[in-house]
Amino acid sequence: MFLRKLVLLLAVSFLFVTSAFAAGKKSEFSMNANFIDVQGQGSASVLDVSLGQFLTPQVVLGTTLTNQRNYGYTGTAISLGGKFFFMDGFRGDLVPFAGLGLGLRQAATATNGTQGSTQYEAMLGLAFFLSDSTTIDAKLKFLNYNDSSPSITVFTAGFSQRF
Repeated sequence: MFLRKLVLLLAVSFLFVTSAFAAGKKSEFSMNANFIDVQGQGSASVLDVSLGQFLTPQVVLGTTLTNQRNYGYTGTAISLGGKFFFMDGFRGDLVPFAGLGLGLRQAATATNGTQGSTQYEAMLGLAFFLSDSTTIDAKLKFLNYNDSSPSITVFTAGFSQRF
């Protein structure tokens, strides 16, 4: 069942992204990450890679691939979501944004094995425009799941390129 949902979500994501290129619309590629190393406890990391299409100068819809590795836990999720910029950004601007997403996650731990679940996302962030098309981003991402996994809050930093 989980595999069917994942294949369907991947197919919809592929169609969405390819139609964005075919239509010649403005697009955005983003990459955000964090890494924490706690002495004696191990390390934790989150990597987000996303590709989206602008519907308006302030609204982007996209697909995100998230990889988490936290103290013996690993998880990979693909999600569909949107991001809203509170104003148009140009070189030198600091623009707040917010977003929501819904995804499918495959997680594994040494004690529980592998399990699939739904991932719910919310984010708040700031984008600093290095140019009219390149930003440095910082965001707070809130993740919740429909299984027994605990909710997590992650601070990530990265960049976005609009094309």
